[in-house]
Amino acid sequence: METLKSYVEGNTLVVERSFNAPRALVFEAFSTPAHLEAWWGPAGWKTEVRTFEFEPGGTWHYCMTCVDKEQGDYYGMESWGKSTFLEIDPHRKIVYTDAFSDADGHVNPELPVMTITNEFVDIPNGTLFISRSEFTDAESLQQVVDMGAVEGFASQLDRLDAIVSR
Repeated sequence: METLKSYVEGNTLVVERSFNAPRALVFEAFSTPAHLEAWWGPAGWKTEVRTFEFEPGGTWHYCMTCVDKEQGDYYGMESWGKSTFLEIDPHRKIVYTDAFSDADGHVNPELPVMTITNEFVDIPNGTLFISRSEFTDAESLQQVVDMGAVEGFASQLDRLDAIVSR
């Protein structure tokens, strides 16, 4: 069930992954800070949630820190993110903007901002998770892909799978 599929539709990066877990549980892993801190970020990275207001208009501000010495130059590196929730349909969909930021929550204007739509769909024996990251242009999408976004997100979803599919 753990197959990841990714593809591009126009200016949108689509990632799909199935989980052997109920939809409500997978949704909960995306909607509570304690769960996000347990799996958000690629393998070898630890996430700290600074702000999490899970409601339309609410913000999510977090820091991912590389804690794996085997990752060389990345060890000790911090990556800050800031999101604003736009739409929440419990157990079905979460829509938010996602941006690179600094520790104070100021969005980095040199890096792309994307609108992400995460859908949670019932399938036999589990949940199909579909994430659509929409960019303003093809160059912004390519910039994030070149930064390793697909590989990083795949690693994150592996970490999530280890938790929800126990």
